[in-house]
Amino acid sequence: MNSGFFKLGQWVATHPRRVIAAWAVLISLSAWGAHLLPQVSVGGAAGIPGSPSIAVADALRTDFTNPYIDPMVVAVSAPSLTVDQVPYLTWVKRTQALLAALPAVRKVSSYADGREAQLRSADGHVTMLLVGLTATDTTEQQKSVVVVRAALAPQRAALTALDAHATLAVTGGPAGDYDVNTLSATGGDHAEKHALPLTLAILAVAFGTLIAASLPFLMGLATTTVALGAAFLLAEAFPVSNLLGNVVTMVGLAIGIDYSLLMVTHYREHAPQATVAQTVAGTVALAGQTISWSGVTVMVGFLGLLFSPILETRCAGIGGALVVCISVLAALTLLPALLVLLSPWLERWPVIPRRWRTFDTTAMWHRLGGWIVTHPLRTLLVSGAAVVCVALPVLHAHMGVTNERWFLPKTTETRIGADILSTMRSDNAAIPIYAIVTTTDGEPVLAAAHIKALVAYADALEGDRRVAAVASPFSLQKRLGVDEYTALYQNIDAALKEHPEIAELFLNRDRHAALFEVTPANGLSVKAIEQLTRDVEKITPAGPFSVMIGGTPAEHNDFNDYMFRSVPRIVGFVVGATLILLFFAFRSILLPVKAVITNLFAVAAGIGAVVAVFQFGWLNGLVGLERPFTAVPLEVPMMVFCLSFGLSMDYELFLLFRIKREYDKDGNNDRATVAGLAAVAPVITGAGLIMAVVFGAFAGADLPVLKMMGVGLCVSVLIDATVIRAFVVPAVMALAGRWNWYPGRHPDRGRG
Repeated sequence: MNSGFFKLGQWVATHPRRVIAAWAVLISLSAWGAHLLPQVSVGGAAGIPGSPSIAVADALRTDFTNPYIDPMVVAVSAPSLTVDQVPYLTWVKRTQALLAALPAVRKVSSYADGREAQLRSADGHVTMLLVGLTATDTTEQQKSVVVVRAALAPQRAALTALDAHATLAVTGGPAGDYDVNTLSATGGDHAEKHALPLTLAILAVAFGTLIAASLPFLMGLATTTVALGAAFLLAEAFPVSNLLGNVVTMVGLAIGIDYSLLMVTHYREHAPQATVAQTVAGTVALAGQTISWSGVTVMVGFLGLLFSPILETRCAGIGGALVVCISVLAALTLLPALLVLLSPWLERWPVIPRRWRTFDTTAMWHRLGGWIVTHPLRTLLVSGAAVVCVALPVLHAHMGVTNERWFLPKTTETRIGADILSTMRSDNAAIPIYAIVTTTDGEPVLAAAHIKALVAYADALEGDRRVAAVASPFSLQKRLGVDEYTALYQNIDAALKEHPEIAELFLNRDRHAALFEVTPANGLSVKAIEQLTRDVEKITPAGPFSVMIGGTPAEHNDFNDYMFRSVPRIVGFVVGATLILLFFAFRSILLPVKAVITNLFAVAAGIGAVVAVFQFGWLNGLVGLERPFTAVPLEVPMMVFCLSFGLSMDYELFLLFRIKREYDKDGNNDRATVAGLAAVAPVITGAGLIMAVVFGAFAGADLPVLKMMGVGLCVSVLIDATVIRAFVVPAVMALAGRWNWYPGRHPDRGRG
């Protein structure tokens, strides 16, 4: 019996009220911090800090005067009116004036300015107003969304008075970011509310009494609250993504219950004649070692996300590791203290009749384990094939970024606006490619010596069939050629006075750089636009110029490139650190390797389920998915890998530590495997079901990324807790025999 954990258990059993009081104070303070966390956490922002596309975005915001680099779009639909009619057009003018007067707004363009065809639909029922913002910072832009939407409230009422079926919605990049971050910030709370009642019901059935069932339940809530409070303190020191709160909620409730379930099960196994203090000390000694090693290995999985290049996934790793650490501490101190004080009432308040609780699950698992070790190869082939079948869709996965409108729920204002605009322009009009051409000879970009090369550059861009249009200083009129532009820009000041939009939209402040805005053709997929962006990077004007490529498609490419480069580091760290930890835990070579391989299969099954549901569209109605996507965001499989790898290791250690304990008695590998499975399988399957319920609740979230994480983790945990731990692992243990424990020294009695 581990003396360190035994002494800890003795101390807790001797001072239970002191321990509970300390935790009560901590939980109370943490609840205050958890309440304030959404106010200090930050939303996600596009792009990778330090990437070339972000450099272009910064240059466009600071060096250029173009107000429509990150515009909001007010989408308007009036089925009973056309925008050329006086009432509708008058409303547009008034709305434009109202928005232009806001301090958050720099400039507004509408159909009322010059009756431009691209600002209205063909039938005239739909129009849009482009709103350029004064803010260049992402956070400030999202605050401007709230201001603009609030200011439009009276105009919305006035429009409805003109046409009862009219619709108005603010959409565009900043509005989309705001809506996504809002959904992300509230997703965890909604999922928790759905998961808690069912979780308590499962615990009540598993333990049979309300008091016993409430302990793991309350532990999960306590550890989640403390972790969120600690995250609030972190947010005061450095930026913390609102995804951290979702991960803490998702993992904290599940893993807090897991550890408590194991602890309470060990407590109930002790001899009834022992005193409560002895029982608690013995429980901490036995379960404490398993929980501690499990906590460390699970934290390793989460810390792998620190190698990610984006704030959101790094914060998810920090949040996951934080809540696991707190769960371990609570399981070793708070729960034993509660067991000491509540032991007289632990079996009271039965929720099901006692006669229904006489079914011996241990005997059932003992019989199943005996059959598995007798037929290990057959068991491995059948169970392994089942896991592989679930994981197979991974081979056809498309990882990347999607621009489908249905990535946002129909009820969000950004989505409503995008649906309105779909009748008058391509979705690709909202994701232009920006090329900044800068002179390297110190001359203005529109100097006469540069005109021929730059006109040829614009023609080369527009000549690609995948390009719908190119807007630049050389797109004033289609019929103008090199000679006409040379004559026009011979006197640059006069030309810009005659055409002020050129300086405002396409020239930087010192006139040494020009912007070429490339709009992808209608019908191009995201992948095709990303490839077009890479091809545009290869086109450069002849002469003394440098070219930088930016815009949303370039940000997609940089995001994918940086994320793919981080994957080997993440996987290498998690797998390597886990192998080292498990070698020291079991003094075995085979057990760590087997644990890692089976965990990878569980991860593959989870990611395969995500691909099947969200890319193939299988059973997508069950998760409320409107339509499948062309690609799965790359951060989803990365998150599923780190989270499910660590959580799967949780169950692996529950099982292996119990088998090792049995093996140390007589050196009989088969008997130890059967006994360990029979003792721990009820805990693993019960914990797996609870964890699947918690993760499954996130499958009902509004935000598709949270849905994907919920489905991936739910399937991964279910496959792991049932097929892999109940069948694959015992079969492999039986086939390996004594090699499971090589090179460690163990008693060698009985058959291996």
